[in-house]
Amino acid sequence: MASGFGEGNLHWTVYDGVKIIAATPEALMAEIDSAISNLEYSRATAFLNSASSAVTASDSDGYDARMADEAYKAGCAALAAGKLDEALRSLNLSLSKCPPDKISAVAKLNSLISITSKQLRKSAS
Repeated sequence: MASGFGEGNLHWTVYDGVKIIAATPEALMAEIDSAISNLEYSRATAFLNSASSAVTASDSDGYDARMADEAYKAGCAALAAGKLDEALRSLNLSLSKCPPDKISAVAKLNSLISITSKQLRKSAS
């Protein structure tokens, strides 16, 4: 008997597009926060790039991969030393200097910033 999808034996489920299901609600929320941050960042970057199209690219981009890397390393060192506020400042600086085409670096920075912010809020409570 035919399956309704034609000759093949194709079966569709709602989970076909799902790659990984988060193990905990916290992990799922972190993934959602990261996705929202990435979307907001890309939209803001696109808006800023379109608004500054009259300015030359070398003057308007303001990205510096070397400075972003140094700020990232300083942020990681501050995290290791337990200096959360200093780590958060360094990570935010790193994100602001990171070229937007470095998608994995931007995602990693957003994740670290989110985790550091949560730890900072917990320690303040």
